[in-house]
Amino acid sequence: MAQTKGRAQPDSRLRGPGEEWGGNMKTSCIGLCLAWVLAALATMASAQQATEADFDYDALTEEVPIGSARFGPPLTFTSPGGVVTNFYGQINLTYQSFDDGQDITDGIVDNGNWNTRLGFTVTQPLEGSTLRWRFETGLGLRNSAMVSQDFTPAWIDWQRTALRWFELAWDSDYGTLSLGQGSTASDGTAGLDDSFTFVAGATNSTDGFGSFRFRDGNGDLTDVTIGRVNNAFNGARRFRVRYDTPVVSGVMLSASYGRNVLTETDNADYSDIAIRWTGEIGDFAIRSAAGYQWIDDPDGGMTRRVAASATVVHAPTGLNLAVSTGRQVDGASYVWARAGWQTDALAAGKTSLSVDYYKGRDFLSDGARTENYGIYAVQTIDAASVDLYAGWRRFAYSDNLGGSYQDADGLLFGARFYF
Repeated sequence: MAQTKGRAQPDSRLRGPGEEWGGNMKTSCIGLCLAWVLAALATMASAQQATEADFDYDALTEEVPIGSARFGPPLTFTSPGGVVTNFYGQINLTYQSFDDGQDITDGIVDNGNWNTRLGFTVTQPLEGSTLRWRFETGLGLRNSAMVSQDFTPAWIDWQRTALRWFELAWDSDYGTLSLGQGSTASDGTAGLDDSFTFVAGATNSTDGFGSFRFRDGNGDLTDVTIGRVNNAFNGARRFRVRYDTPVVSGVMLSASYGRNVLTETDNADYSDIAIRWTGEIGDFAIRSAAGYQWIDDPDGGMTRRVAASATVVHAPTGLNLAVSTGRQVDGASYVWARAGWQTDALAAGKTSLSVDYYKGRDFLSDGARTENYGIYAVQTIDAASVDLYAGWRRFAYSDNLGGSYQDADGLLFGARFYF
Protein backbone atom coordinates (compact mmCIF):
# COMPACT_ATOMS: atom_id res chain seq x y z
CA MET A 1 0.00 0.00 0.00
CA ALA A 2 1.28 3.44 -0.84
CA GLN A 3 2.60 5.37 2.13
CA THR A 4 3.02 9.09 2.70
CA LYS A 5 5.99 10.24 4.73
CA GLY A 6 5.90 13.77 6.13
CA ARG A 7 8.74 16.25 6.41
CA ALA A 8 8.83 19.18 8.75
CA GLN A 9 8.95 21.96 6.16
CA PRO A 10 8.32 22.29 2.43
CA ASP A 11 11.54 22.85 0.57
CA SER A 12 12.34 25.90 -1.53
CA ARG A 13 11.92 24.33 -5.01
CA LEU A 14 9.34 26.85 -6.24
CA ARG A 15 8.42 28.44 -9.54
CA GLY A 16 6.73 31.78 -9.39
CA PRO A 17 4.54 33.21 -12.14
CA GLY A 18 7.15 35.73 -13.20
CA GLU A 19 9.89 33.29 -14.28
CA GLU A 20 10.90 33.46 -17.93
CA TRP A 21 10.84 30.36 -20.12
CA GLY A 22 12.08 31.78 -23.41
CA GLY A 23 10.17 32.37 -26.64
CA ASN A 24 6.96 30.78 -27.81
CA MET A 25 7.07 27.26 -29.18
CA LYS A 26 6.02 27.08 -32.82
CA THR A 27 4.73 23.57 -32.35
CA SER A 28 2.18 23.52 -35.14
CA CYS A 29 4.82 24.60 -37.65
CA ILE A 30 7.25 22.03 -36.30
CA GLY A 31 4.65 19.30 -36.62
CA LEU A 32 3.92 20.22 -40.22
CA CYS A 33 7.64 20.38 -41.01
CA LEU A 34 8.18 16.92 -39.54
CA ALA A 35 5.38 15.59 -41.71
CA TRP A 36 7.07 17.01 -44.80
CA VAL A 37 10.40 15.60 -43.63
CA LEU A 38 8.93 12.10 -43.84
CA ALA A 39 8.53 12.44 -47.58
CA ALA A 40 11.98 13.99 -47.99
CA LEU A 41 13.65 11.19 -46.06
CA ALA A 42 11.93 8.60 -48.21
CA THR A 43 13.55 10.05 -51.32
CA MET A 44 16.97 10.20 -49.66
CA ALA A 45 16.94 6.56 -48.60
CA SER A 46 17.56 3.64 -50.90
CA ALA A 47 14.45 2.69 -52.84
CA GLN A 48 12.56 -0.35 -51.52
CA GLN A 49 10.05 -2.64 -53.17
CA ALA A 50 6.46 -2.79 -51.91
CA THR A 51 6.24 -5.12 -48.90
CA GLU A 52 3.49 -7.05 -47.23
CA ALA A 53 1.26 -4.82 -45.11
CA ASP A 54 1.63 -5.23 -41.36
CA PHE A 55 -0.74 -3.66 -38.86
CA ASP A 56 2.11 -3.53 -36.32
CA TYR A 57 4.31 -1.57 -38.72
CA ASP A 58 6.15 1.19 -36.85
CA ALA A 59 3.91 0.86 -33.78
CA LEU A 60 5.14 1.86 -30.34
CA THR A 61 6.93 -1.03 -28.65
CA GLU A 62 4.39 -1.08 -25.81
CA GLU A 63 1.55 -1.71 -28.30
CA VAL A 64 3.15 -4.66 -30.11
CA PRO A 65 2.50 -8.23 -28.84
CA ILE A 66 5.14 -9.15 -26.27
CA GLY A 67 8.02 -11.21 -27.65
CA SER A 68 10.38 -13.42 -25.63
CA ALA A 69 13.25 -15.42 -27.15
CA ARG A 70 13.13 -17.82 -24.18
CA PHE A 71 9.39 -18.34 -23.68
CA GLY A 72 7.98 -17.40 -27.08
CA PRO A 73 8.63 -20.74 -28.86
CA PRO A 74 7.02 -22.94 -26.15
CA LEU A 75 3.94 -20.67 -26.17
CA THR A 76 3.54 -20.78 -29.96
CA PHE A 77 1.40 -23.50 -31.53
CA THR A 78 0.93 -24.30 -35.22
CA SER A 79 -2.00 -26.39 -36.45
CA PRO A 80 -1.75 -28.84 -39.35
CA GLY A 81 -3.55 -26.23 -41.46
CA GLY A 82 -0.88 -23.62 -40.79
CA VAL A 83 -2.80 -21.55 -38.22
CA VAL A 84 -0.33 -20.07 -35.70
CA THR A 85 -1.47 -19.25 -32.15
CA ASN A 86 0.86 -17.38 -29.81
CA PHE A 87 0.24 -16.65 -26.12
CA TYR A 88 2.18 -13.82 -24.46
CA GLY A 89 2.22 -11.49 -21.50
CA GLN A 90 4.25 -9.69 -18.88
CA ILE A 91 4.31 -8.82 -15.17
CA ASN A 92 5.67 -5.36 -14.51
CA LEU A 93 5.59 -4.35 -10.85
CA THR A 94 7.57 -1.32 -9.74
CA TYR A 95 8.43 0.69 -6.67
CA GLN A 96 6.94 4.18 -7.14
CA SER A 97 8.01 7.21 -5.13
CA PHE A 98 6.70 10.77 -5.50
CA ASP A 99 8.23 13.66 -3.56
CA ASP A 100 5.91 16.68 -3.87
CA GLY A 101 8.28 18.98 -1.98
CA GLN A 102 6.79 18.28 1.43
CA ASP A 103 5.72 14.64 1.60
CA ILE A 104 6.89 11.43 -0.03
CA THR A 105 4.24 8.98 -1.24
CA ASP A 106 5.56 5.55 -2.15
CA GLY A 107 4.60 1.93 -2.61
CA ILE A 108 4.53 -1.03 -5.00
CA VAL A 109 2.35 -0.54 -8.11
CA ASP A 110 1.80 -1.85 -11.62
CA ASN A 111 3.86 0.25 -14.04
CA GLY A 112 1.42 2.17 -16.22
CA ASN A 113 4.11 2.93 -18.79
CA TRP A 114 3.94 -0.75 -19.84
CA ASN A 115 1.40 -2.43 -17.61
CA THR A 116 0.97 -6.08 -16.65
CA ARG A 117 -1.02 -7.88 -19.37
CA LEU A 118 -1.97 -11.15 -21.01
CA GLY A 119 -2.84 -11.77 -24.64
CA PHE A 120 -2.78 -14.05 -27.64
CA THR A 121 -2.66 -13.75 -31.40
CA VAL A 122 -4.00 -16.12 -34.05
CA THR A 123 -2.59 -15.89 -37.59
CA GLN A 124 -4.21 -17.79 -40.43
CA PRO A 125 -2.64 -17.74 -43.90
CA LEU A 126 -5.12 -17.53 -46.77
CA GLU A 127 -4.58 -17.67 -50.48
CA GLY A 128 -2.80 -14.40 -51.23
CA SER A 129 -3.63 -12.84 -47.85
CA THR A 130 -3.46 -13.31 -44.08
CA LEU A 131 -6.16 -13.17 -41.40
CA ARG A 132 -5.16 -12.15 -37.87
CA TRP A 133 -6.99 -12.08 -34.55
CA ARG A 134 -5.60 -10.44 -31.41
CA PHE A 135 -6.90 -10.30 -27.85
CA GLU A 136 -5.12 -8.53 -24.99
CA THR A 137 -6.15 -7.31 -21.56
CA GLY A 138 -4.55 -5.68 -18.57
CA LEU A 139 -5.06 -7.47 -15.26
CA GLY A 140 -6.49 -4.49 -13.40
CA LEU A 141 -3.64 -4.26 -10.90
CA ARG A 142 -3.00 -1.07 -8.95
CA ASN A 143 -1.83 1.26 -11.70
CA SER A 144 0.89 3.86 -11.16
CA ALA A 145 -1.22 6.44 -13.03
CA MET A 146 -4.06 6.15 -10.48
CA VAL A 147 -2.08 6.55 -7.23
CA SER A 148 -1.97 10.01 -5.61
CA GLN A 149 -1.12 11.59 -2.27
CA ASP A 150 -4.65 10.98 -0.98
CA PHE A 151 -5.82 7.93 -2.93
CA THR A 152 -4.51 4.37 -3.28
CA PRO A 153 -6.56 2.05 -5.53
CA ALA A 154 -7.37 -1.53 -4.61
CA TRP A 155 -4.68 -4.04 -5.59
CA ILE A 156 -6.98 -5.74 -8.10
CA ASP A 157 -9.92 -3.94 -9.71
CA TRP A 158 -10.43 -5.31 -13.21
CA GLN A 159 -12.91 -3.34 -15.29
CA ARG A 160 -13.72 -3.52 -18.98
CA THR A 161 -11.53 -0.46 -19.62
CA ALA A 162 -8.60 -2.85 -18.98
CA LEU A 163 -9.39 -4.53 -22.32
CA ARG A 164 -6.69 -3.36 -24.69
CA TRP A 165 -7.16 -5.34 -27.92
CA PHE A 166 -9.90 -7.44 -29.48
CA GLU A 167 -9.58 -7.02 -33.21
CA LEU A 168 -9.63 -8.86 -36.50
CA ALA A 169 -7.19 -7.75 -39.22
CA TRP A 170 -6.89 -8.82 -42.87
CA ASP A 171 -3.55 -8.33 -44.66
CA SER A 172 -3.41 -8.40 -48.46
CA ASP A 173 -1.47 -6.88 -51.34
CA TYR A 174 -3.87 -3.94 -51.09
CA GLY A 175 -3.07 -3.11 -47.48
CA THR A 176 -4.48 -3.99 -44.07
CA LEU A 177 -8.08 -3.62 -42.95
CA SER A 178 -8.71 -4.03 -39.22
CA LEU A 179 -11.90 -3.93 -37.16
CA GLY A 180 -12.32 -3.94 -33.38
CA GLN A 181 -10.62 -2.53 -30.29
CA GLY A 182 -7.08 -1.46 -31.10
CA SER A 183 -4.85 1.44 -32.11
CA THR A 184 -6.34 4.29 -34.08
CA ALA A 185 -4.36 5.52 -37.09
CA SER A 186 -2.57 8.22 -35.07
CA ASP A 187 -1.76 6.01 -32.08
CA GLY A 188 2.03 5.87 -31.91
CA THR A 189 2.70 8.96 -34.01
CA ALA A 190 3.86 10.78 -30.87
CA GLY A 191 6.62 9.40 -28.69
CA LEU A 192 8.51 7.11 -31.06
CA ASP A 193 11.52 6.08 -29.00
CA ASP A 194 14.22 3.50 -29.74
CA SER A 195 16.15 4.06 -26.51
CA PHE A 196 14.14 1.23 -24.89
CA THR A 197 13.95 3.23 -21.66
CA PHE A 198 10.28 4.26 -21.92
CA VAL A 199 9.39 1.62 -19.31
CA ALA A 200 11.32 3.75 -16.79
CA GLY A 201 9.97 7.07 -18.11
CA ALA A 202 7.60 7.68 -21.02
CA THR A 203 7.23 10.83 -23.10
CA ASN A 204 4.72 12.73 -20.98
CA SER A 205 4.73 10.99 -17.54
CA THR A 206 0.94 10.61 -17.27
CA ASP A 207 1.08 6.79 -17.09
CA GLY A 208 3.78 6.88 -14.44
CA PHE A 209 2.57 9.68 -12.13
CA GLY A 210 -0.56 11.18 -13.68
CA SER A 211 -2.75 11.51 -10.57
CA PHE A 212 -0.19 13.12 -8.24
CA ARG A 213 -0.86 16.76 -7.37
CA PHE A 214 1.50 19.71 -7.16
CA ARG A 215 1.74 21.64 -3.89
CA ASP A 216 1.58 25.41 -3.81
CA GLY A 217 4.12 27.66 -2.14
CA ASN A 218 2.35 27.25 1.22
CA GLY A 219 2.62 23.48 1.07
CA ASP A 220 -1.07 22.86 0.31
CA LEU A 221 -2.15 20.35 -2.33
CA THR A 222 -3.62 21.95 -5.45
CA ASP A 223 -5.97 20.51 -8.09
CA VAL A 224 -3.15 20.64 -10.67
CA THR A 225 -2.08 17.07 -11.35
CA ILE A 226 0.83 15.76 -13.40
CA GLY A 227 -1.64 14.33 -15.91
CA ARG A 228 -3.50 17.61 -16.44
CA VAL A 229 -0.36 19.50 -17.45
CA ASN A 230 1.41 16.81 -19.48
CA ASN A 231 0.19 15.35 -22.76
CA ALA A 232 1.82 13.95 -25.91
CA PHE A 233 -1.42 14.31 -27.96
CA ASN A 234 -0.96 10.78 -29.16
CA GLY A 235 -3.77 8.71 -30.62
CA ALA A 236 -5.47 6.06 -28.53
CA ARG A 237 -7.00 2.59 -28.62
CA ARG A 238 -10.64 2.68 -29.68
CA PHE A 239 -13.21 0.34 -31.21
CA ARG A 240 -12.53 1.39 -34.78
CA VAL A 241 -12.26 0.46 -38.40
CA ARG A 242 -8.77 1.18 -39.73
CA TYR A 243 -7.07 0.95 -43.10
CA ASP A 244 -3.29 0.91 -43.70
CA THR A 245 -1.82 1.10 -47.17
CA PRO A 246 0.89 -1.32 -48.31
CA VAL A 247 4.37 -0.18 -47.29
CA VAL A 248 6.11 1.32 -50.33
CA SER A 249 9.61 2.80 -50.06
CA GLY A 250 9.18 2.68 -46.30
CA VAL A 251 6.01 4.82 -46.34
CA MET A 252 2.64 3.74 -44.97
CA LEU A 253 -0.55 5.85 -44.83
CA SER A 254 -3.34 5.12 -42.35
CA ALA A 255 -6.88 6.26 -41.60
CA SER A 256 -9.40 5.20 -38.95
CA TYR A 257 -12.78 6.00 -37.45
CA GLY A 258 -14.02 4.75 -34.10
CA ARG A 259 -15.77 5.15 -30.76
CA ASN A 260 -14.79 4.56 -27.14
CA VAL A 261 -17.14 1.66 -26.41
CA LEU A 262 -15.43 0.80 -23.11
CA THR A 263 -16.45 4.08 -21.41
CA GLU A 264 -20.20 4.70 -21.27
CA THR A 265 -19.88 8.45 -20.71
CA ASP A 266 -17.72 9.00 -23.84
CA ASN A 267 -19.99 9.87 -26.77
CA ALA A 268 -17.28 11.26 -29.06
CA ASP A 269 -16.43 10.15 -32.59
CA TYR A 270 -12.68 9.66 -33.21
CA SER A 271 -11.29 10.18 -36.72
CA ASP A 272 -7.56 9.89 -37.42
CA ILE A 273 -5.10 9.99 -40.30
CA ALA A 274 -1.35 9.29 -40.19
CA ILE A 275 1.79 8.86 -42.26
CA ARG A 276 4.80 6.75 -41.25
CA TRP A 277 8.23 6.26 -42.76
CA THR A 278 10.94 3.82 -41.73
CA GLY A 279 14.29 3.43 -43.46
CA GLU A 280 18.06 3.66 -43.27
CA ILE A 281 20.45 6.38 -44.35
CA GLY A 282 24.00 5.08 -44.12
CA ASP A 283 24.60 3.82 -40.57
CA PHE A 284 21.44 5.50 -39.25
CA ALA A 285 18.16 3.63 -38.78
CA ILE A 286 15.22 6.03 -38.75
CA ARG A 287 11.55 5.77 -37.80
CA SER A 288 9.18 8.70 -38.14
CA ALA A 289 5.46 9.41 -37.99
CA ALA A 290 2.92 12.22 -38.02
CA GLY A 291 -0.80 12.13 -37.25
CA TYR A 292 -3.90 14.30 -37.09
CA GLN A 293 -6.99 13.67 -34.94
CA TRP A 294 -10.56 14.94 -34.97
CA ILE A 295 -12.48 14.27 -31.74
CA ASP A 296 -16.13 15.22 -32.26
CA ASP A 297 -17.87 15.22 -28.88
CA PRO A 298 -21.58 16.16 -29.01
CA ASP A 299 -21.28 17.18 -25.36
CA GLY A 300 -18.13 19.26 -25.78
CA GLY A 301 -17.56 20.28 -29.40
CA MET A 302 -14.76 19.49 -31.84
CA THR A 303 -11.17 18.97 -30.69
CA ARG A 304 -8.32 18.74 -33.20
CA ARG A 305 -4.83 17.50 -32.41
CA VAL A 306 -1.62 17.12 -34.38
CA ALA A 307 1.52 15.26 -33.33
CA ALA A 308 4.73 14.01 -34.92
CA SER A 309 7.87 12.21 -33.79
CA ALA A 310 11.05 10.63 -35.08
CA THR A 311 13.73 8.37 -33.65
CA VAL A 312 17.24 7.80 -35.01
CA VAL A 313 19.71 5.06 -34.03
CA HIS A 314 23.38 5.04 -35.03
CA ALA A 315 23.90 1.31 -35.54
CA PRO A 316 27.69 1.10 -34.94
CA THR A 317 27.60 2.88 -31.57
CA GLY A 318 24.05 2.38 -30.26
CA LEU A 319 23.64 6.13 -29.76
CA ASN A 320 20.04 7.21 -30.35
CA LEU A 321 17.91 10.33 -30.41
CA ALA A 322 14.14 10.74 -30.24
CA VAL A 323 12.12 13.93 -30.73
CA SER A 324 8.39 14.57 -30.53
CA THR A 325 6.07 17.56 -30.76
CA GLY A 326 2.35 18.12 -30.74
CA ARG A 327 -0.45 20.48 -29.97
CA GLN A 328 -4.15 20.73 -29.50
CA VAL A 329 -5.27 23.20 -32.14
CA ASP A 330 -5.94 26.56 -30.42
CA GLY A 331 -4.70 25.04 -27.15
CA ALA A 332 -1.76 23.51 -25.32
CA SER A 333 1.45 22.33 -27.01
CA TYR A 334 4.72 20.59 -26.17
CA VAL A 335 8.15 19.57 -27.43
CA TRP A 336 10.16 16.60 -26.12
CA ALA A 337 13.59 15.13 -26.80
CA ARG A 338 15.49 12.09 -25.52
CA ALA A 339 19.15 11.13 -26.05
CA GLY A 340 20.14 7.56 -25.33
CA TRP A 341 22.77 4.86 -25.66
CA GLN A 342 22.42 1.09 -25.98
CA THR A 343 25.37 -1.22 -25.42
CA ASP A 344 26.08 -4.95 -25.21
CA ALA A 345 28.95 -4.40 -22.78
CA LEU A 346 27.44 -6.86 -20.28
CA ALA A 347 27.07 -10.52 -21.23
CA ALA A 348 23.71 -10.72 -19.43
CA GLY A 349 21.99 -8.58 -22.04
CA LYS A 350 21.58 -5.12 -23.52
CA THR A 351 22.07 -2.02 -21.35
CA SER A 352 19.96 1.04 -22.25
CA LEU A 353 20.56 4.54 -20.85
CA SER A 354 18.89 7.87 -21.62
CA VAL A 355 18.12 11.41 -20.55
CA ASP A 356 15.11 13.44 -21.68
CA TYR A 357 13.46 16.87 -21.55
CA TYR A 358 9.79 17.85 -21.94
CA LYS A 359 8.50 21.40 -22.26
CA GLY A 360 4.79 22.23 -22.44
CA ARG A 361 2.84 25.44 -22.79
CA ASP A 362 -0.71 26.64 -22.09
CA PHE A 363 -1.93 23.59 -20.18
CA LEU A 364 -4.95 24.62 -18.04
CA SER A 365 -4.46 28.35 -18.72
CA ASP A 366 -2.85 30.71 -21.24
CA GLY A 367 0.79 31.31 -20.46
CA ALA A 368 1.12 28.25 -18.20
CA ARG A 369 4.39 26.35 -18.49
CA THR A 370 5.33 22.72 -17.86
CA GLU A 371 8.89 21.46 -17.63
CA ASN A 372 10.13 17.90 -16.97
CA TYR A 373 13.49 16.20 -17.28
CA GLY A 374 14.95 12.91 -16.15
CA ILE A 375 17.47 10.09 -16.39
CA TYR A 376 16.67 6.41 -17.02
CA ALA A 377 18.39 3.01 -17.16
CA VAL A 378 17.26 -0.47 -18.26
CA GLN A 379 19.27 -3.70 -17.99
CA THR A 380 17.96 -6.70 -19.89
CA ILE A 381 18.75 -10.20 -18.58
CA ASP A 382 18.15 -12.42 -21.59
CA ALA A 383 18.42 -15.76 -19.79
CA ALA A 384 15.64 -14.82 -17.37
CA SER A 385 13.52 -12.82 -19.84
CA VAL A 386 13.63 -9.89 -17.41
CA ASP A 387 14.24 -6.15 -17.69
CA LEU A 388 15.52 -4.34 -14.59
CA TYR A 389 14.97 -0.58 -14.70
CA ALA A 390 15.11 2.68 -12.79
CA GLY A 391 13.99 6.17 -13.72
CA TRP A 392 13.96 9.59 -12.04
CA ARG A 393 12.10 12.65 -13.28
CA ARG A 394 11.78 16.24 -12.04
CA PHE A 395 8.40 17.98 -12.59
CA ALA A 396 7.85 21.74 -12.65
CA TYR A 397 4.79 23.86 -13.42
CA SER A 398 3.95 27.55 -13.33
CA ASP A 399 1.11 29.79 -14.48
CA ASN A 400 0.14 33.47 -14.57
CA LEU A 401 -2.72 33.20 -12.08
CA GLY A 402 -0.78 34.62 -9.14
CA GLY A 403 0.30 31.47 -7.31
CA SER A 404 3.38 29.28 -7.26
CA TYR A 405 3.99 25.54 -7.32
CA GLN A 406 6.68 23.45 -5.74
CA ASP A 407 8.75 21.23 -8.00
CA ALA A 408 8.30 17.48 -7.54
CA ASP A 409 10.39 14.36 -8.09
CA GLY A 410 9.19 10.97 -9.31
CA LEU A 411 11.05 7.65 -9.10
CA LEU A 412 10.26 4.25 -10.63
CA PHE A 413 12.40 1.20 -9.79
CA GLY A 414 11.17 -2.17 -10.96
CA ALA A 415 11.44 -5.36 -12.97
CA ARG A 416 9.51 -6.56 -16.02
CA PHE A 417 9.17 -10.32 -16.54
CA TYR A 418 7.92 -11.09 -20.05
CA PHE A 419 6.95 -14.26 -21.88
